[in-house]
Amino acid sequence: MKKVLTFAALLAALTLAACGGNPNKQNNQTAKTVQPATPSEEDFAAMQELYDDSDEDHGWMPLCKWQYVDLDGDGINEVWMRDRDEEYGAFFAVSDGYRELIGIETDRFQPYTREIRDGKGYFCKSGAAGGPSYYTEIVALKDSRIVERFNELQVYGETDGAGLNGEEIDAEAAAAYKEALPEAKELEIGEWNLLDLTDYKRVPVHDNSAKDDKLIMDFITEMYNNSLYSEVDFLEEHCTPRMLQQLLDDYEYDGEGYAFWDFRSESNDSTGGEIIDIEKKDGRYYYEASDGGYIFRNILSAFVQDGKVMFDGIAVDETYEVFDPFANDAEEY
Repeated sequence: MKKVLTFAALLAALTLAACGGNPNKQNNQTAKTVQPATPSEEDFAAMQELYDDSDEDHGWMPLCKWQYVDLDGDGINEVWMRDRDEEYGAFFAVSDGYRELIGIETDRFQPYTREIRDGKGYFCKSGAAGGPSYYTEIVALKDSRIVERFNELQVYGETDGAGLNGEEIDAEAAAAYKEALPEAKELEIGEWNLLDLTDYKRVPVHDNSAKDDKLIMDFITEMYNNSLYSEVDFLEEHCTPRMLQQLLDDYEYDGEGYAFWDFRSESNDSTGGEIIDIEKKDGRYYYEASDGGYIFRNILSAFVQDGKVMFDGIAVDETYEVFDPFANDAEEY
């Protein structure tokens, strides 16, 4: 049975208090600082935290794709982010130290906007909220600040609850608010930028010679193509204490064991695959490989000690878009 969401539950799940303009901020856009070509690391961290802390339905994967979108036409862009698979997303107002979550998009609640009027722009979403209920959310921005939040739950086409700036309003007021809104329009999707979430701290850099590089890359090929990473004796012989601790920490089951699947893709039930390419970059070894139809890339930290290749850390290359053979839109690699 589909769950029917009550308006009270939706009201509690949303941050409904309007975020008014900063009293120290002038309306004149020339008073604003020039927006950088990309948000800062602090901005990205703050946006992710706002997203993670939201009580609304949102995905567990980190947001790593982003683009600018100017919702209110003031020349200062808002930030639109999505996860790697573009299943969930969120919009943020980020400028002059102001960081606020505008709204979250899901497969049920697709975002759209409205024509800009009187300096106001809009983030909107609506969709089925379970059973006979239908939910609508509208957030208005002006001068890159959130100035209004409206939401409404309808059941069988009748208003079952509505709110404006954190205060409940009746059906008549809700209808009047919607009637006064400018015309709706689709959001234009631009090119996504990829935020590098790779944990480079897991893979320390080693200064190896060209001779050692060849030895290491040949050894990685042998290791992966023959699934040697799944053998405990191999891991304990060719992994440093630091890397063995990583594999122990990554083990997700009861008891103690090594997470040998760190060497592979997310396809943990296949019979393995083979190396496609290896390259050294910035003192680390990037290997691209197949795995049960998946194509992925990992990063290994390695060095040679007494003629033996030693692995010192492994990480997923988060900048590489994994090929998923089971995705609906997957094309033959």
